[in-house]
Amino acid sequence: MIRVSRAGSMRSPVIVVGPFAFKFARNERGRASNIYEAQLFRSANETRRALLCPALWVSSEGTVLIMRAARRLGRELSLYEYSALCEIWNYMPGEDGCPFERKESDWGLFKGRLVALDYSTPAWVHDEDE
Repeated sequence: MIRVSRAGSMRSPVIVVGPFAFKFARNERGRASNIYEAQLFRSANETRRALLCPALWVSSEGTVLIMRAARRLGRELSLYEYSALCEIWNYMPGEDGCPFERKESDWGLFKGRLVALDYSTPAWVHDEDE
């Protein structure tokens, strides 16, 4: 089965082919987001990694990120759910903030567990501060 989403402002299209999702960067922020997600998934501890959809490979310039495909959750997280996930993430001083948002498009189910499909917020939020 093949699914295509063109909804993203930074990464579009996202093409799901069987067990894989291919995120194509649309611009510099998209490339930074792809690289950030790959690096974060690789460096996260086991507890944090369980909250993230697995990132498998990223091109050197961040143009393409390959992730495991997950089934979309289909709803925005409640504030309670989001707060609980941020607590599990366990932010430590000096780190980037919580890498995910509550919005519907950012969450899915992978192997029966809730995972962030998009966890790159810190990759581009700093750009807005400058």
